[in-house]
Amino acid sequence: MANRTMLQFDYEDALGHTVTALLGKRDGPAGWISIAVVIGERALLLQVDPDTDEISVGLEDAPNSKDGWVSVPGLDYAIGSALGWCWIGRNYLGYLDMLTLSFSGLDPQVCFICEAASLNIRRIGPAA
Repeated sequence: MANRTMLQFDYEDALGHTVTALLGKRDGPAGWISIAVVIGERALLLQVDPDTDEISVGLEDAPNSKDGWVSVPGLDYAIGSALGWCWIGRNYLGYLDMLTLSFSGLDPQVCFICEAASLNIRRIGPAA
């Protein structure tokens, strides 16, 4: 197994910043190839590595909506929230396939899962 890391930065640099937008670039109707959790002038940029089908996450300049980025439906509730904790999911083969985020707290709320070279989104929460 190669020495890989999902986060390409110190997460403390993003923790607690206010989410101002959630933008994505589509990979056809099935999923996303990139998702940006915008925090002011910067963004957590989630991208699929086409060679390994893993997620990489960087803290980069916020994307420009004129470059094909669109709002990610279903995540509007996070706008205005503080970016909370993150969890990294590695499968049994060692591939980095999932990033989980919380907003305004410690409870995990959304999973970004890499499936077949696309990012898919799963909202999670406590059992009813």
